[in-house]
Parts: sequence; C-alpha cells; structure tokens
Amino acid sequence: MLVLAFDTTSEHGGAAIYRDLECLACSRNQGSSNYSVTLFRMVEGLLAQLSLDLRDIELFAVATGPGSFTGIRVGVAAAQGWAQAFGRPVRGVSVLEAMVEEARPEAVWAASVLDARRGEFFVGLFQRDGESCPAGGSRPMGHGTGAWGYAVAAGSHIGKATEPNPVLKLGGVQASRPLPSSAQSATEHGLVLAQNSLRQFFEEFATGECASQAICCLVREHDRTALELRSTFPGHLRWQSVQGCLVDAVARLAVFAHREGRLQSPAGLNACYVRCSDAELHWKG
Repeated sequence: MLVLAFDTTSEHGGAAIYRDLECLACSRNQGSSNYSVTLFRMVEGLLAQLSLDLRDIELFAVATGPGSFTGIRVGVAAAQGWAQAFGRPVRGVSVLEAMVEEARPEAVWAASVLDARRGEFFVGLFQRDGESCPAGGSRPMGHGTGAWGYAVAAGSHIGKATEPNPVLKLGGVQASRPLPSSAQSATEHGLVLAQNSLRQFFEEFATGECASQAICCLVREHDRTALELRSTFPGHLRWQSVQGCLVDAVARLAVFAHREGRLQSPAGLNACYVRCSDAELHWKG
C-alpha cells in the first residue's frame, strides 16, 4: 500500500511517501511556513522522484494539529481534496499522538506537551498498550503491529469545556480530583493549560494508584518554552525530546489505523485545533 503522509502544523513539517512502513522518499520543509506553496512543491518532487502520480497513492495521512491554524487548514484541505478526487481514504493524526509514537517511551504514561503561546500549553495524555509495547521496553521505531498506546484524555474520557468542572479519567477510573479550574479548554483532542495549572495537573496525577507508575513528558526538540518546564516541574517526571519532523510517526499511525479498519472519508476528516484561534476569540457578532 502506498501512503502519502505530510505534516503542515509547524515550520518543522514535511512530506514523505511510504510502502506500508517503508519510507521510499522524504522531503522536509526548509523553514517556510507557507504550506499553500511548499506542500505542493514537496509532494510534486516526491512523486517525480519515484515516477508516481497522485492517483497511485492509496492512503493519505495528515497531521491535524494542534499547531499553526493556517498550516492545519492547508494540510487538511489538501488531504480532503486529493482523497475526494481519487476516491481514497484518509487518516488524520494528532500531533500529540504522533509525538508519543515517535518517542515510544519506556513508561506506563506519556504526556505530550507543546507550547500553545500566551503562557499556555497543549497537553495530550496517553497510556501504553501492554500488548503492543511490552513493559520490558519499546519496540524499535518503524516496526511492530500497532501504536504505542492510546489517548486517555480524549473523547468520553474527559469532560467538555462547557462543563463547569471537567473531570479526567485515567484508564477508565475517574481521578480523585477534577482538572485544574484554570484549564482553558478540554476537548476530545487534549487540554490547554497555563503553566501553573500544568504543574498542578502533574502533581495531582501522581497521587493514588498512579503514584508508582512512570510518566514521561514529551517535548519537541525545537520547543524551547516547553523544554524549560523541566527545571521547575515535579522531580518524579521523566523527560524525553522528540524531533521536530513527525512525518514518520504520522505515516505509521495511519498504517496501523488502516490495518484495524479505522480510516476516514474526506468529509469525516477534522482539524485538531484544541482551542479557538485569536480571530475567533476576538470576533464580535
């Protein structure tokens, strides 16, 4: 199966073509965030390098955020357009999940942390799948039959932002305390927390039945603001850096989803904004 995977959520994105889990050709973005131009140039170059046409692609995999609003829109629209034009399925992949898949930490829990600007951070919480990633260690990157784990701060596991006190459930068990009251949003895609609330979140997480279980915080190597959290956060946390370009992880997660029959139609592909854009926040009707 030929897969075209791309990430336009930050300037550290790129595109690549795979045959299942094997990367055939890859092009990393060269610093420009104008993906309305660079994405199509990268894809055109990859196709030419492999003597392929877009109609040869059997699955489109796209990073859906969080990240740059404009970049997300370009990536999602491109995936929808190509998939619709050629009658192919798509798979959207959260950047927070891709960070976990890229790192595959030797821990029970993994928390992806991204700088969300305005003194806030995007956070995604994941629990390792014991069958796909045994306790003895993580699988070699690019191998295996399934993803590292699954999101527990997602869907029915977390209260909506419209609720007065959204509650986090860990492994199906409700946590002893609600999320910090200063959480700016809580959606099916993750959380937005101010720095003090994020520290409180990790302190509360380490109580009760989770106290003896390892949790690893994942930050992207170019994300200086998130990297600086390590010096002021609880000492029980483990930290691991993840490379900026996550296209490999996006492709793997899409292939795993294909194997499990969890693909999407173009119309069913959604962006993971996590919070409203500045324009939406300041819009007055």
